[in-house]
Amino acid sequence: MRVESSDQLIAHNEAFSVATLLYTRLRRVSGRVIDALYLVDHPGYAKDVIELALATGDAELSRYAERLTRLLDLNAPLLNPLDEVIDEQVEPEITEEEIYRAQVSHHYIGALR
Repeated sequence: MRVESSDQLIAHNEAFSVATLLYTRLRRVSGRVIDALYLVDHPGYAKDVIELALATGDAELSRYAERLTRLLDLNAPLLNPLDEVIDEQVEPEITEEEIYRAQVSHHYIGALR
């Protein structure tokens, strides 16, 4: 999260505070440990952690998750720039001969590592 104004700094600090509360409660309830700093800066990770918190069924974790969703504006769909690249790439066909050549060096006892 790039912070450019004092309002954004306050929102970033508040989101980090809620993330640390979520971290503590989630560790107590489910034994899961999360990265609060990474959560604030990466919306994809934040959504996954929020889903994890909601799955526990704990009321306090639900409140933290809702608050964090509002602070980080996670209702908007996430755009992953790699999705388009992955869809366009075609996997090259690997022949059995290439597989055999890749494995032969592992069978030879004196092969260099």
